Amino acid sequence: MDEYSFVNIDMLVDSYNELSDKMTKHRVYAYIRHLKKNDLTPNQYSILHFIEHNGPCSSIKLAEHMELKAATITYLVDSLEKRGLVSRTPNPQDRRSHHVTFTEEGRKIVLGTSEEKNQAIMNSFENLNRDELESLYIMINLLNRKL
Repeated sequence: MDEYSFVNIDMLVDSYNELSDKMTKHRVYAYIRHLKKNDLTPNQYSILHFIEHNGPCSSIKLAEHMELKAATITYLVDSLEKRGLVSRTPNPQDRRSHHVTFTEEGRKIVLGTSEEKNQAIMNSFENLNRDELESLYIMINLLNRKL
């Protein structure tokens, strides 16, 4: 009988939930540190993040996505623009409106968030030896394929 023959589905679910909670906390704390370091509100970061994933967009699109009033979006975009993180460019399809787009500095802030989250997770793996890392890699890939 091997040492893990006592494992059942409930135990796996409990372990998975515990690990998921810990990983989420690492990511949330990294996100909070990143916001503080860059002096951003969650809504300001959400604008930057949305542009990262969807490209330049109108304020109306941002308001719809974030479920905020147009005036609130205008205030948030103004604050980001003053800091040099976004710029407004004329909308080629409608000259009455503008697209909100990244500046290079805004892009660095969004990309930095992923790096900080990844670093927090990498720190979790530092105490594992080579065999443990390989086993974990195999198990994570197996779980990913099965989900």
